[in-house]
Amino acid sequence: MSELMDYAPDFSTYSYKELLEAKRYINREEYPERYDRVVELLEDPDRWPEELAEDAIGVEGNKYSTFWPRFWAAFIDSLLLGLIAIVERLVLGAEFSLDDKLVQVLNGVLFAVYSLLMHGYFGQTVGKMVMGVKVLDHQSETDIGLWQAFRRESVNLALSILSVMVVFSYTLVLESSGRITLGLAFAVMGFGILSLLWSLSEFVTMLFNEKRRALHDFIGKTVVVRI
Repeated sequence: MSELMDYAPDFSTYSYKELLEAKRYINREEYPERYDRVVELLEDPDRWPEELAEDAIGVEGNKYSTFWPRFWAAFIDSLLLGLIAIVERLVLGAEFSLDDKLVQVLNGVLFAVYSLLMHGYFGQTVGKMVMGVKVLDHQSETDIGLWQAFRRESVNLALSILSVMVVFSYTLVLESSGRITLGLAFAVMGFGILSLLWSLSEFVTMLFNEKRRALHDFIGKTVVVRI
């Protein structure tokens, strides 16, 4: 009797229609592994009926075609945070200067924190809301939380914080001694190269996978979709 109860169907032999029926009637709470196996097989394009596969190519391709919406979303978010920075300086009575490197890198940290919190709570920044795209979990395509958003933004956040430390050290040494040491100059140059390589890797990764996932999406196990 126990052997019968432990018997697990070989879902790989099921047709697509039979898998749909299994997904509909299987008890997900009692047999979570079986349910996940059925879902996995249903998501395999090789098992789709021909007409479904043809329809999915267009629908799915459009769903993950988010390069330009993400580009403009980032532009909108940058404008928003730029306006906030200007208002802050006006309220505080400080002079606005594009040459203030320390303020620029601090704004970079602010942008990373803003992105983390907005994605963690809403799955979207203001820019993404305007452009109609959202960050979801890669596997389930459900909403993400703060921890997943933190993983997704972890490298950008770390680079932003490091940039503050580098610029602060550079300014401090320059003001105290009037010159920059060779070691600090190499550190600044190395950090610049590292940031550039990270940005390029993000761009390249996004272009060369079907779901247009950037490197930070792979780290956070997320995907950006049109909604």
